[in-house]
Amino acid sequence: MFATPVLYFVYRDASMGCPAGPSCLDATHAGYALAGLAGSYLVAVGVLAMVDAPALADRTPYGRLAFRPTDRTLAVLGVFVAATAGYLLATLVTTIPAWVDLVLAPFGLVLALPFAASYAAMVVATNAVFSEPPMWFQTAVVAVSLALTAVWMFALATGTAGLLGSWLPARVGSGR
Repeated sequence: MFATPVLYFVYRDASMGCPAGPSCLDATHAGYALAGLAGSYLVAVGVLAMVDAPALADRTPYGRLAFRPTDRTLAVLGVFVAATAGYLLATLVTTIPAWVDLVLAPFGLVLALPFAASYAAMVVATNAVFSEPPMWFQTAVVAVSLALTAVWMFALATGTAGLLGSWLPARVGSGR
């Protein structure tokens, strides 16, 4: 949840200053990404230190989903994260064919639904107040919406794992 906004801003910096053609991902961006992941990990550890995670997992169904996900949920989440990261890294080093973008667009929209909805709400709300929202406000909305997107991705993985669980046998036998 904390790493998603950090990695977005690193990716945006790498791709925005990039002339068309050559890759702009360099050691500096990789260092920023690693520092962002380390900082996000420390924030997550700090939050978990302040929260009684086992008690939350025992008391609430959402706590159970968050703190004790099933193996199937973690596997589906791993597939989602690997596919998204693979696509983003590919866009940094090569041009993605238009037909691939067209095929993947619905999946991207579903994954980024909280981001798209939050950003659209910001545009509508701030157009009533500002001619252009301040940069700090835009950055805050993007960071919060990306954190919500990470939570949404976990919820999608949980739902997808539940669907897969209803289609797959509960136990795979050894064939005996």
